Amino acid sequence: MSSAEIDPVAIATAFLKQFEAATSSGDVDAFRNLFLPIGWMRDHLVFSWDLRSLEGPEKLSQYLSEAVGNQSRFAAASLHNVTLETGTTIGPITFPVPGGAPDAKGVQGPFRFELQSPAGFGRGYFRLVPDAEGNFKVFALYVTLEDLKGHEEPKERPNGLFAGHSKYWSEEKAERHAAVENDPTVVVVGGGQAGLMCAARLSRMGVHALVIERSPRVGDVWRERYPNLTLHTSAHHSSVLYHPWPQTYPKFIAKDIVADFLESYAIGQDLVVWTSSTVLPTPTYDNGTGTWTIPVDREGKKVTVKAKHIIMATGNGRSRIPDFPGMAKFKGPLYHSDKHRGAAPFAGKRAVVIGACNAGADIAQDFVAKGASEVTMVQRTATCVISAKAINIATFEAIYPETRAIEDGDLLYHSLPPRLGMRLAAGGGTARLKALDKDLHEALAAKGFKLTWELTPGGGEVGLLGFFFERVAAGSMVDVGCGQLIIDGKVKMKSGVEVDHFEEDGVVFADGSKVLADVVVLATGNLPIIENTAELFGERIKSKIGSKVWGLDAEGELTLCYRPTGQPGLWYAPGAFQHSRYHSKHLALQILAQELGIAPMPVAKAPHGSSL
Repeated sequence: MSSAEIDPVAIATAFLKQFEAATSSGDVDAFRNLFLPIGWMRDHLVFSWDLRSLEGPEKLSQYLSEAVGNQSRFAAASLHNVTLETGTTIGPITFPVPGGAPDAKGVQGPFRFELQSPAGFGRGYFRLVPDAEGNFKVFALYVTLEDLKGHEEPKERPNGLFAGHSKYWSEEKAERHAAVENDPTVVVVGGGQAGLMCAARLSRMGVHALVIERSPRVGDVWRERYPNLTLHTSAHHSSVLYHPWPQTYPKFIAKDIVADFLESYAIGQDLVVWTSSTVLPTPTYDNGTGTWTIPVDREGKKVTVKAKHIIMATGNGRSRIPDFPGMAKFKGPLYHSDKHRGAAPFAGKRAVVIGACNAGADIAQDFVAKGASEVTMVQRTATCVISAKAINIATFEAIYPETRAIEDGDLLYHSLPPRLGMRLAAGGGTARLKALDKDLHEALAAKGFKLTWELTPGGGEVGLLGFFFERVAAGSMVDVGCGQLIIDGKVKMKSGVEVDHFEEDGVVFADGSKVLADVVVLATGNLPIIENTAELFGERIKSKIGSKVWGLDAEGELTLCYRPTGQPGLWYAPGAFQHSRYHSKHLALQILAQELGIAPMPVAKAPHGSSL
């Protein structure tokens, strides 16, 4: 059906009428009949206290029919009062049917609803396509809990006048901080963007959150990174919760600006942050009281903190440093990219960068800019490359244009189940992106740069989306200039052959060739997030939650991220600005619901889709 024959509002209205008839009556069969045989539903805290993705009517029926008390979870939720949203930039509108005829169109758009259990408000997004008979069916449906009734996140500014204007702000602040420090409900480990936004969300929703940050200043996690680092995502896409970047800031923001902004964010949101502090091994959990006892080194003094919840927002694990034979013999500086503080001291020197992803590209570019006499990039495996121009067109302008409310951009982005998004990428989306970078890719390949868009050989061209969801973007590069340096010969390539060993003056490869070097940087990534768990909590806790954090589970949701982990009171909050901004709400809602007794405290068990 072409767009000329479609009235998106009429189709959306008719669908939502059928949708509400099924949800309000608890009729699972009627609900599943709204879906295509290949249809998906993504559920974030609406029908269960978890983040779930269901593919196909059979799995959908099984999930919704599960018993909650004396009725199905679908009937218990009693989703009702469904209203179509028409005042946004995200629909109802038409969209090209994936894999359909060139003029085939579907309809997509947002809606709002209420729930009976939990008593709350939610938002959703539908994608409908015509079936063989021309009836519009669900290709993808997203529903998410937004607020608990009676405990809604405030939308208005706080008054700012305390005790009838008889109390100073300094007095109010001191009282608030003392209350949080003396009786935190949540301890957030890590004061980067994810930890700060989780703390800000919890605070806004009335939950005491204490942030433990190892660095002397908030923002040091960015200050201490290599000097030419900038965000590879646009300012609007990377908006900070409640505190968007000023319009005078650049589209792609330098790491030093990010660092200072996060420091001001912690102050502006009145967050309670203990800097120069670390959580020590080993926090212990009391199953009877549901409380953690947490040893903390606070500026050199050991203190004990008790809290109901711990949120791990520490980012990636430690630097991944390969053990190449002979590394100790090399006479020049040899260090991981995490320790790169600028290439200026190496002007006139020969630099080798081992690694051909984002950090490797940035650091190679830094060496060229600061006058290194020769720069060689060692590529050990193929890299997924997309230009800044292409990702801007595909993501930042398509989903997060400056004219779109950030809440609408987030809903649109997260409304598509990740596994479905990867299939759409492999089914043509990646090919369309590659076409935008055709000249870049051909020129890089001519210089020996190895390219891939597959996570595994023959696994489909899932592209950058797949690398992000499965590997935290490891193995990919958003090209912001290094590509042209490779093409121009200013960065030489050494690819397709493994490092064999180091000698005093360079790197020797498996084919017997040698590259002379005065300095070598290991841009070899970081260890998995889960490694932090074993070090801090011990193997007993790690054994409860599984072998990984991040990466898609059996259903296609991110493993352990912003959802139950299998260990009560332990949560993970990883990800970039956009991800932590959005999912901080889901995490805060779960914690708030448990504290209010609305959601049951989970028992220790394997998370859905894990291999335990």
